[in-house]
Amino acid sequence: MEPSTINLSYYITTFNKLPYLKIALTDLIENRQPDEEIVVSDGGSKDGTAQWLQEQYDAGRIQGFMSAPDKGEAHGVNRALLACRGTLLKWINDDDVFCYPAIRECKEFMLANPDVDVIGADGFDNYTGQALELIEHTAHFAKWKQTKEPFGFYGPGLMLRHSSLPLIGLTHSLSRFVDNEYTYRIMCLPLQVVWYRQPMFVRIINEDSNTLKFLKIKNIEQGINDKYREIATGRPVSELNRRRAINSLKQKAYGLLHRKSSAIKAENFAQQDFATTYAQHRATLYQSFDPKKAEKFTR
Repeated sequence: MEPSTINLSYYITTFNKLPYLKIALTDLIENRQPDEEIVVSDGGSKDGTAQWLQEQYDAGRIQGFMSAPDKGEAHGVNRALLACRGTLLKWINDDDVFCYPAIRECKEFMLANPDVDVIGADGFDNYTGQALELIEHTAHFAKWKQTKEPFGFYGPGLMLRHSSLPLIGLTHSLSRFVDNEYTYRIMCLPLQVVWYRQPMFVRIINEDSNTLKFLKIKNIEQGINDKYREIATGRPVSELNRRRAINSLKQKAYGLLHRKSSAIKAENFAQQDFATTYAQHRATLYQSFDPKKAEKFTR
């Protein structure tokens, strides 16, 4: 019997990535609480995804799914968002690792603080291969609180209040880097945003990731974010471009000094066994979680 109130909806999109989905979604299923639901939007996969999802639904392991051709990830995300019934909404990727105790802390915080519209969180990234790097945004968040200059962050760190969607809106259907545009937009709006100060996820870039598929158009979509910054701060894009050029030089100098490159190369992300990679990164993520950490949220 379903609870009368669904406090949290997990929404997830997928397309022809069943080997990844089985691992990530099984982890989510095993961590789902009775007052939570899982909604999956499949873009019409031809690899058996729909049949497997039907089995999970029939067994009561997921609470909703759709499988039909879509117009890209943003379209899939929007279909899932519109199907969600929860008070809160949590973005989940089909090939990333999530710390579910951390998600529960954010859930309880938002339920106890109904004025909060959005929670953002940091996580680990593997931009240079399989080595993990903690990506932190606390400095960006502190600057945003003072100047309202928006910044983008990864969708896996995002939790939304369902009742805030009329202001936030759905994701931009033309965007390939969906979470980047969506989070920039969120940080431009008059919303109550809180930052969670523990890592919530590991982003596993792999040879089937949209990050690699659409890498060549990333700079084109940066123009959307520049416009958000210009609107929010009143400063011209030329100033942003100048600052970006300086930061690019700094990154190159850092790479030369430390023999480390931040360039994304597809060959760095080929994986022999996703299950092994997932388990290793999951262990790292959970080891970094501290249930006794003080000051977990910054407002």
